[in-house]
Amino acid sequence: MAKWAIELGEHDIEFQVRNSIKGQILADFIAETIEEEEMPSTQIIVPPIEHEEWKLFTDGAPSSDGSGARLMLVSPAGKEFTYALHFEFSMTNNEAEYEALLAGLRLARDLNIQHLKAYVDFQIVANQVTGTFEVRCPTIQQYLAKLKELIEQFKGFEIEHVRRSQNKKADALSKIASITFTHLRVG
Repeated sequence: MAKWAIELGEHDIEFQVRNSIKGQILADFIAETIEEEEMPSTQIIVPPIEHEEWKLFTDGAPSSDGSGARLMLVSPAGKEFTYALHFEFSMTNNEAEYEALLAGLRLARDLNIQHLKAYVDFQIVANQVTGTFEVRCPTIQQYLAKLKELIEQFKGFEIEHVRRSQNKKADALSKIASITFTHLRVG
């Protein structure tokens, strides 16, 4: 919790503790997906060797109560780092997918990852980022401009569309995040 408070404090985001049954659902989910030997008491993040490629799986889920995003960074050694975000503003599905991808790129940049391959389950976003599809919506154009700005900070970047069935963890956690973290404020 302290790590999140520090991370969120840099962006004028305030963490407020809230006791909730819904929060237990996420805690149970994380506890079931992480084996005990994988849960160190102290986590040290070492900058990756330059030629190693990390994988980023993202998913966004809009909802009337705010939107959720789920990120999973996978190290070259296969270690998974999972994050769930909640945004307290309404957005379209496209915008939620872009918010998730932006958050993932910022996280990878902050971890000094140099080579990244992103996997998104929304084909429109993947094709807009690669330039295959044209972007006409002004809001999405702004998202795309910010994405390209972040992408330039990596030595190697690829994006690939994956089927939702191949991105089940991201899909499930983003939906949970869209409804359970109402105590976190992102703005």
